[in-house]
Amino acid sequence: MVYLIDTNIIVRFLIGDNEELFKKSLKIFEKIEEGEIIVEILPSVLMEVYFVLTKFYKIDRIDVIQDLKKILSLKGVIGEKIILYETLNILEKKSIDFVDALICVKVKFQNYKYLSFDKDIEKGLNIIN
Repeated sequence: MVYLIDTNIIVRFLIGDNEELFKKSLKIFEKIEEGEIIVEILPSVLMEVYFVLTKFYKIDRIDVIQDLKKILSLKGVIGEKIILYETLNILEKKSIDFVDALICVKVKFQNYKYLSFDKDIEKGLNIIN
């Protein structure tokens, strides 16, 4: 069975500001790391985690990106891991919106076209071309 993991589980695990919820999330992530449970992290969830950690908690975006990459690399995480990992790679190199970086990756790796007035997409595409 594959579980969809929600933003609050990831945030509680990374922030640890609520001891009870941190312990619960830690147990979940230990099982994910061992492959005992399988989870998919939706792009919208990863985007929300990134936003909450960088904007609300004011954590440096590079630190957040590194933590999210570690989570994506866990044994029990499945889904669009490469797409999400590459999105994080763009965010690491350029300070652009998460969605713009995701669009860049989809264009590059899944042969999509895009429609936008946003110049950040071109910046992101230049990183991966």
